[in-house]
Amino acid sequence: MVLIFQTILFAEFELPEIHTNIVIQAESYFGNNDVVQDSSWSGNFENTIYTVPVNKFVVRSATIEAKGMFKEKIEYNMEIGMATCKGGLGINILLMEAGLFYKPYEFMKIGFMKGHIMRGFEMHDECVEVLTAEKPYFLGAFKNQCHPTGLIFEADYNFTETMGFETQIGILNGPQEMSFDTEYDRNIGLIFRTPLPGLAISGYFNKIKQDFGNINPVTNEPLYEKGYRYGFGTNFDFNNIFVRGEYFAGKGFGGSLVPDSLKSANNLKMNAFYIEGAYTIKTNSEKIPYIQPYVMYQSWNKASNVRAFYWDNPATFIDDNILCKNFVSNYFTTGITFGLDEEHTKLKFDYEFPVTAPDNELKKAGRLIARLQTGF
Repeated sequence: MVLIFQTILFAEFELPEIHTNIVIQAESYFGNNDVVQDSSWSGNFENTIYTVPVNKFVVRSATIEAKGMFKEKIEYNMEIGMATCKGGLGINILLMEAGLFYKPYEFMKIGFMKGHIMRGFEMHDECVEVLTAEKPYFLGAFKNQCHPTGLIFEADYNFTETMGFETQIGILNGPQEMSFDTEYDRNIGLIFRTPLPGLAISGYFNKIKQDFGNINPVTNEPLYEKGYRYGFGTNFDFNNIFVRGEYFAGKGFGGSLVPDSLKSANNLKMNAFYIEGAYTIKTNSEKIPYIQPYVMYQSWNKASNVRAFYWDNPATFIDDNILCKNFVSNYFTTGITFGLDEEHTKLKFDYEFPVTAPDNELKKAGRLIARLQTGF
């Protein structure tokens, strides 16, 4: 009797697939601290307003994921571990992702998930799966939150061998996980695989309500206000060529250096784009099967609906009336990946440096990352 029960149970419940990944890197920064001489008070003194980050070794990510099926209709997954994008430090173990779905059809599922949401190619991909060592700077502002939780509907359907689509609708908690009346995150995304092999296009729209940093003058409580994000892009990955580019825009961003009197956070607009490309060179070597050089250019307008204004740097106490008319950050990234096996193990050297900075911000230091990553 026990043997029959165990046989039925194992027939209905598949053993989960186990996936692991570990990413360790060395980070080096190139630049100088920005120090100003401040004589607005009695006596002179130096004030450091930008400090170059320290060089260090970092465990960028270390996770274990289990995923599987139950009775061919229930799909589940769970990932635990740590990653610097989630604030994982030292030996802290976090629930990175989790999902439980009902699949009425092979191409469709609905359920609850904590994880990456379809807001274009780059945001939908896992961080260690993108081309460069790190995702573009501006995605932190546009993705709204990292690994949100909510109700998800997904469909992934192929019309032909090369043409199909993947779509996702998400009704998600806001960043502070308040009630849906207080804040929310609603998203719809689409990736369309064109008849041309390797070519896909994407688009998404994200409606949000959250705390942008404004205060109710009557109650002195945070205001929860509405905003939006949208984006579209294209992705080409065929044979040895990879090219990807995306454009993003939105309204409602907190933490801006633009004065509230000029443009409040809930009315502030931003736009950004990136373009990247790589070419994979097959070596016919067992030790290094391929080499992949790559480049990326990214541009972020942090105040696309703000005109020029005079700004006093609060860090210096100097009334110098800086004229601010450019709010664009540009970065250039170049690097090379050495494949240490055909798929999973990579050695990556990634160098990124700022090209321009907004008039009311300081130019950041350049960054070199040497990364070793693997998984199975």
